[in-house]
Amino acid sequence: MKLHWSPRSPYVRKVMIVANETGAVNGIDCVRTAVVRSKLNMELLGDSPVGRIPTMVLDDETVLSGSFTICMYLDSLHQGQKIIPENGKLKWPELELYGVADGLIDTLLALRGESLRSDSAGWPEVITVCNAKIIACLNWLEERCHNFTGRPYMIGQITTGVALDYLDFRFPDILWREGRPRLETWHSMFRERASSCATEITDE
Repeated sequence: MKLHWSPRSPYVRKVMIVANETGAVNGIDCVRTAVVRSKLNMELLGDSPVGRIPTMVLDDETVLSGSFTICMYLDSLHQGQKIIPENGKLKWPELELYGVADGLIDTLLALRGESLRSDSAGWPEVITVCNAKIIACLNWLEERCHNFTGRPYMIGQITTGVALDYLDFRFPDILWREGRPRLETWHSMFRERASSCATEITDE
C-alpha cells in the first residue's frame, strides 16, 4: 500500500494513528507529498484526480481518497476492537464525536489558510467566524468529555486528539486548556498512547 503522506497534515496523522492501532502500519509505504493550493502535484494527480492528501493506492491499484475512507479500509484488515463501530449503541455517539472533532480540524485549516493569505492579514470576518467555531467545538468537547473517556478507543477519540494536537502545533496562542480541565486530562492520556507518540506532527 502506498500512502501520499505529509508530517504536517492532521488528516494524514489520523490515518497513521489508525494504522498503528490496527497493526497495518508496517504494510504502508509512505510517500512524502507536498500539496499547496497554488500548484498542482502531478505525481499525486496521476494517482488521484482529487489531488489531496491522504491518498492511498492499494496493491490492486484501487485508490482511496480521504482520511475516513482510508481509516475504514485499515479497520477492515484486523480482527480486534473496531476503530469505526459497525453497529450497536456506540456507533452514533462515536460518529457524533467524530463529526465535531473533524469539523474542528476543518476550521483550524481554514483559519490557517487565512493566516497565509499574501494580500492581507486575512478576511477579519472569516477569522472571527473561525475563532467562534473553534471555541464552540472546544466547549462542546469539554462538556461531553466524560461521555467518551470510558469508551473503547475509536475514531472519534482519535480525531479529537489529532485536532487538539494540531491546535497546539499551529495556534499555540489559543489557550484551549484554560477552563477545560476534563479535556486537558483526557488529552494528556491521548498523548501517552504509543500510536500518538509514533505519529507526532512535525514541521519538516
